[in-house]
Amino acid sequence: MFVMGPPTVLTALTAAIAMAGVFFWMTRGLGALIWGFVICALLGLRLVFMRWNARLYPEPEFTLRQPDGAWRFMCPLGAYMSMWTLAPWALMPPGTESPMRILILLLGMFAVLMGSVPVIATWRAMVPVVTIPLTLGVVTRFAWMGGTDGWFTCVVGLLFGGSMARYALSQHQLIRRSLSDQIDKELLSEQLLRQSFELQRLNRERSRFFASASHDLRQPVHALALFSRSLERDLADHPLAPVAGRVVQATDAVSGLLNAMLDISKIDAGTVVPQPMEIAVDPLFLRLSQLFEPRAQQAGLSLRFHTGPEWLKTDADLLLRVLTNFVDNALKYTRHGGILVSARPRGDRLRLAVWDTGLGIAPEHLPHVFDEFYQVDNPQRDVARGLGIGLAIVKRLVDLLGGEVGVRSRQDHGSVFWVDLPRRPPAPAAPALAPTATPAPAAIDTMELPLVPPRVLLLDDEQPVGEAVRMWLAPYCERIEITTRLSDACAQVRATPEDFDAFIVDFRLADPQDGIQATAELRQLAGRRVPTILVTGDTDPERVRAAYASDLVVMFKPVQPEVLLRTLHQIIRSEEREPALSPRRRQPP
Repeated sequence: MFVMGPPTVLTALTAAIAMAGVFFWMTRGLGALIWGFVICALLGLRLVFMRWNARLYPEPEFTLRQPDGAWRFMCPLGAYMSMWTLAPWALMPPGTESPMRILILLLGMFAVLMGSVPVIATWRAMVPVVTIPLTLGVVTRFAWMGGTDGWFTCVVGLLFGGSMARYALSQHQLIRRSLSDQIDKELLSEQLLRQSFELQRLNRERSRFFASASHDLRQPVHALALFSRSLERDLADHPLAPVAGRVVQATDAVSGLLNAMLDISKIDAGTVVPQPMEIAVDPLFLRLSQLFEPRAQQAGLSLRFHTGPEWLKTDADLLLRVLTNFVDNALKYTRHGGILVSARPRGDRLRLAVWDTGLGIAPEHLPHVFDEFYQVDNPQRDVARGLGIGLAIVKRLVDLLGGEVGVRSRQDHGSVFWVDLPRRPPAPAAPALAPTATPAPAAIDTMELPLVPPRVLLLDDEQPVGEAVRMWLAPYCERIEITTRLSDACAQVRATPEDFDAFIVDFRLADPQDGIQATAELRQLAGRRVPTILVTGDTDPERVRAAYASDLVVMFKPVQPEVLLRTLHQIIRSEEREPALSPRRRQPP
């Protein structure tokens, strides 16, 4: 009403002037001129009241409060419509009737009534204010005229006015329902938006919680791994050696769970980037055979491979990891029979599938096998049967490779896990596959040790972790200095800037600086790029990305002790082969 009212004034003014002008031209009566003048004045009054309403209730505030003072709208409208009641009498006085004048009068009156419907339909109270005066004017004028034509026109006017009123009321109901639906949709949209924000907030809090929990859990497990491996090494010829071995196995199981969580964090952080290359399937299957044939023979199972001269363009390491998970699961859940690994073309894609004759999976479990921490028939959560996270990692890896992963299974008959990837035409030669995972720890006595036992500075705010690193590395290093604050580490480097061959720095420190900033400060004091290992227990995607962006050697807690030792020796020997990085080196004795 408040929005559509002003634009209708010009239309109403045009209609009134046209009606008054036409009938004055036909009748030369002053009634048409007087009627036209009065109705134009009333339209001006309506416009004044509309502008008054617009100042009281600006359109942007309609959603904040409902306008009141309807009399400021209804009174001018009622006065204006009363002039249309008088229109048939003023424009066509009794005694001036003619078929042409009657036709023009009815067309004008009915046109005004029809044109008013869109406006009056917005407010139920306006329907009688508009329809009754117009209908009453037609009915009374032609009832006065009498005769067959007069009464017929009277009935037509009455029916037309009633139908327009009914139509306006039905439009009013339609507008109400439409507005109600729109409001409901907006409320629902706002509710969904609030829920979405709440879910995002909860997801961020969950991520922060798990990242913090993972970091706090990795710290003691990291220390435990180092202590247990040191204990196993030192008790090699002691009667308690089997006990130490069991401690190492238990620690490795916990480390496996934490590393699986880290793998998912790396993928979600976007730090795992596929490196596509043209690869043949045969070398891929050969690697799988080398990895799993001894285990299959030990279990009394057959392990067969079936493929043609097929090629793919994909990341060989990530694909091998996917297939390794499939074959590993098949061996875990197959008691008799065997496993078949196949590669079959399916149009422009190649399906790599692992078939087994194992226990199978019940239909109700199939939709969830790629969910995190979901395990079938393992209510006791036996770690020996996996952690329930491997297939979740597989799903993410296959998504990175641009493929599709799926499973079919029949309980007590076996399962097939498959991945579909785009085929490629054969290439001249197959590139060798790079190792896909951390290799098995090398024996300590076969490691290529530095020419001189290194001197290492460790910066970690957890004292037990520092002691564990010292216990493990002590037999292979000349000296290990442990510090828990950056200021202490800087003091040691400042005192003897060329005394350290390597730094081991934790990412999250008790100082305002993180491990990356601390390394930069220590290197500046040393006057050279001292080889550095950045160790972190964080799984938060942002911190994982920051660690990889530092260009330091990054290791994630819990670190395998042998891998820590080997990595330390590798970065030191690499630095020894680049004398420009170190102006002064200690000579071997």
